[in-house]
Amino acid sequence: MDTERKYDVIVIGAGVAGASVARELSKYGLSVGVIEKEADISFGATKGSHGLVHCGIPAPGAPLRSGGELRGNVGFEAVCRELDVPFERIGKLLVAFNAAEVEALGAIEAATTAHGVAGLELIQDKGRLKEMEPNLSDAVVAALYTPSTGVADPWSFAIALLENAMANGVGLRVNTRVCGIKRDGSDGYVLETTAGTFRAGSVVNAAGAAGAVIARMAGDTSFAIKGLRFQRIIMDKACGGMVRHLVRGLKNGAAAGDFAFPTIDGNVMVGSTVEPMSDMDDATTTRGGLCDWVIPKYRQMFPTLSPDKAIKPFAAVLPLPGPEFHIAPAPESPGFFNFMLGVSGFTASFVMAEHLVRNVMEPAGLRLAERADFNPRRKDIPHFAALDNDARAAAIAADSRCGHVVCRCETVTEGEIVEAIRRGATTRDGVKFRTRAGMGRCQSNFCGHKTLEIMQRELGVPVETITKKGAGSEELVP
Repeated sequence: MDTERKYDVIVIGAGVAGASVARELSKYGLSVGVIEKEADISFGATKGSHGLVHCGIPAPGAPLRSGGELRGNVGFEAVCRELDVPFERIGKLLVAFNAAEVEALGAIEAATTAHGVAGLELIQDKGRLKEMEPNLSDAVVAALYTPSTGVADPWSFAIALLENAMANGVGLRVNTRVCGIKRDGSDGYVLETTAGTFRAGSVVNAAGAAGAVIARMAGDTSFAIKGLRFQRIIMDKACGGMVRHLVRGLKNGAAAGDFAFPTIDGNVMVGSTVEPMSDMDDATTTRGGLCDWVIPKYRQMFPTLSPDKAIKPFAAVLPLPGPEFHIAPAPESPGFFNFMLGVSGFTASFVMAEHLVRNVMEPAGLRLAERADFNPRRKDIPHFAALDNDARAAAIAADSRCGHVVCRCETVTEGEIVEAIRRGATTRDGVKFRTRAGMGRCQSNFCGHKTLEIMQRELGVPVETITKKGAGSEELVP
């Protein structure tokens, strides 16, 4: 992005929310830039998302969220095909352990069916439940089955959205923190940042956890952001097949309990304890959260899923503007728009981006002219682990680096790591999220130093300056 240029629209934030808005705006004849304070795409709340694509259970009093989740679920598969992002409809089993919970499932089924979600089925045949989930606890007496629930990698989706947006002309500036926003006469906004001054006719605030802070810079105090911390555990791929669906319990009669599900990459994820957080950066795990809550709760559903198969505990703070999405123009700041999601935001992201652009920004004066040359398609890095032998041989013949496996746990090659760097990865997490190098059982203990050597060579920088996820996370001490 050029600091001397004035953009039609600047989007603040490169998580799944900002990436969705950027891609939607790239469909029109607009100059668009994205500013991100972190070192890469998806390094905020998005990287901690579980990646579930929810079916569309209605949320009373939250029509945007309810409608967005439903339409997002329906359209998610098609968008993933365009962007070459793996996606699978794993289905959900919302389980009951007693008669009162069975009654609650019946109420959820009625409301969700009326909302437009197809294919729901209340299963009370324990034999059938065992066929669907052989390792499910015998204490489960019924389950509400929703076949449309899906799963994808949240960081892969956000990266794909922005790569496609950039291929269609959107600019991206990372490691750039917004320090101040002021009106530029009647002609837009001036953004003072750590990388210089940017100008834009309109601004979209998709800053997630920092959304209320950014809004206040523009004079908007109409909303606040609260945080919920979720604690989770990733299990080894040796557990693959032990959990076949998203299996979730009830909490106070609602579908908000603990869960276990197979990730798109073949692991099992379990979680979570939910706690309100005032510190939006406190994504730390706790012994109490994991040992006193997460492990006992998932083992209530899957007694044979052993904790010794855990490879990565982690926590994430979900920023919430309230029970409903906050997608609206700032009351006293024309041309400044807030795009705050929250629960179900991953599912609804691209649908709500279209709503923002067409139903909020255009009526407020943004001129939209559809581009005849917009290309909706993007190709992912070819992943060696997913190729058959003929395709692997062809890849090696084209680039010998594809024959050098760096990450043995995930079968990631030097060729993939080089391509990730070419696409913008400058940190080890940036490489990891694009290739899965370091996501396996050993958690980069064997491949980490090799990845750093490749990055040093390709980036042309001293190895001690390479970070895990940005400034302050340097991995080698000079």
